[in-house]
Amino acid sequence: MPNIHPLIVHFPIGLLLVAFLLEVIALLWKKQEFSRAGWWNQIAGTLGLALAVVSGLLAETTVRMANDAREPFERHEQIAFVVATLFAVLLFWRIASRGQIPRPSWVFLLCFAAGVALLVTGAFLGGEIVYRYGVGVR
Repeated sequence: MPNIHPLIVHFPIGLLLVAFLLEVIALLWKKQEFSRAGWWNQIAGTLGLALAVVSGLLAETTVRMANDAREPFERHEQIAFVVATLFAVLLFWRIASRGQIPRPSWVFLLCFAAGVALLVTGAFLGGEIVYRYGVGVR
């Protein structure tokens, strides 16, 4: 089976970043339309994140890795599990709030911001694994 992780992983990164930005805009400008768009991006991004984690686990069995790449790879993997768990919790929390930003909204957005920061950190490490260590590159 081919390694489809690089194909999938960019979608949840973009969708979740946009979801966060839309929610901040909705809060600042008090426009429900932005929050609704953020909600749909959050759903798609979280589902895409689950697919990215699964494809990453499958990719791990198909790529060769030098010993010096093992430690950054494991950090990337650990961050991915934390990020997937955090965004799943945020999604279920929001579902329980009927698609609205749960109250207090600042707690939800602070957790979302932490998730985005971890997401970007994990993405950076993923790039390092490929471009610095050559993992997955023939």
